[in-house]
Amino acid sequence: MENKRTETPLRRALEEYIDAGWSRLHMPGHKGAPIEPFGTLAAYDLTEVEGTDSLFEDDGPLKELEEIFTQLCGTRSSVISAGGSTLCIQAMLRLVAREGGKVIAGRNIHAAAVNAMALLGLEPVWVYPQRYTEERLIGRIAPADVAAALQRESDICAVYITSPDYFGVMSDIEGIAEVAHAHGVPLLVDNAHGAHLRFLQGEDGCSLHPMQLGADLCCDSLHKTLPALTGAALLHCNREEYVPQLKGAMTVFGSTSPNYLIMLSIDSTAAFLLKDGPDQLRRTVQKWGELRRLAGEQGYPVPEHCDPMRLTLPLAGSGYTAEEFKALLHERRIMEEYCSDSGCVLLFSPFNREEDFARVRQFLLDCPVRQKGSFAPFPIVPSQRVMGLRQALFAPKESVDIDKAEGRISAQVKITCPPGIPLVMPGERLHKELRKILKNSGIFVMDVVK
Repeated sequence: MENKRTETPLRRALEEYIDAGWSRLHMPGHKGAPIEPFGTLAAYDLTEVEGTDSLFEDDGPLKELEEIFTQLCGTRSSVISAGGSTLCIQAMLRLVAREGGKVIAGRNIHAAAVNAMALLGLEPVWVYPQRYTEERLIGRIAPADVAAALQRESDICAVYITSPDYFGVMSDIEGIAEVAHAHGVPLLVDNAHGAHLRFLQGEDGCSLHPMQLGADLCCDSLHKTLPALTGAALLHCNREEYVPQLKGAMTVFGSTSPNYLIMLSIDSTAAFLLKDGPDQLRRTVQKWGELRRLAGEQGYPVPEHCDPMRLTLPLAGSGYTAEEFKALLHERRIMEEYCSDSGCVLLFSPFNREEDFARVRQFLLDCPVRQKGSFAPFPIVPSQRVMGLRQALFAPKESVDIDKAEGRISAQVKITCPPGIPLVMPGERLHKELRKILKNSGIFVMDVVK
């Protein structure tokens, strides 16, 4: 963290190419000419030519950039992705996969991981959050529940945890890591929403990032809270035996034409973090803390163990419907990350204006909880799994109205995005209670096994 380097190796390499005035007899077709609405930015949209390196076989500026992130993040290796955290998740699971193997996974998982497991022939063993809402599975995964699953199941390839979850709740990664390693299996963490956590500390002064808490593999989406373009991500590794395999695992799923503009934004993010980015993040967290305290004073039970860049306001029992709450936000020119009857998510970064924080502050003053109702989470009846994940996903299927789907076996990962957490998994039998949840999420048709 003492490193004061401010190099932007990829930008340097691209600008050297641009300044040399080459005739671009290679892809892409725009040849660097100004195109609307990108203007001269198109000149940086290059491909793998001499001097610009190759992402999956890097030995030049991209390798330099990854070395910077490895040092910044305190890992054995940190490699970049222009395919978002989805590519990193796919690579993590590829590294641990063996046909027919099982993965102990939190049920608040992103759909990308479920699809990757199906493609790789892995079967999930679900562990549910200790406290969760009926519709969105919000809550912490407990180390004790992971331990119970590890003791009960055989042929486990890995433990897979999402933390922070979409709503900002962070699980006890250190405790889960101890449990996983005691059983001789690696811990994989989807930290897509927590790239900033490496540069922050908890109340105990310890790191909040999964890689410092014992994770073996982890992904960060840089674009969610840091100054990177959508699709910019990092794959972190702390196991020496996986390091030589990282790029190979990514090539199984990744494009051979990674977007250089996305990678250039990763380059600029490194410069931001090497300069005063961490200080800016800490100042943002201070402002978030003030809003969090105000939200509590106004009657909103803000979740504990929460990501300090995300303000989640539970709405169940508040006296507001999601539509009412959104309308009140939009009247004040506040665009939320997500809002449903279960809760509203407001996501901050160092690039929010003072005006943004002032608007949220005034909103909380104007819109306190209307009624002191119960905010207790609703119980959920887990769906019965009667068919393997891969078997169900690739089985002959038909589309049916949700009212006629009771008792049928799901043949798809059914989600709304955001938040991207599947309400139904392939191979699960659809039950009566689930019908209402799906309808409330705007899902009226299901693919089921014939």
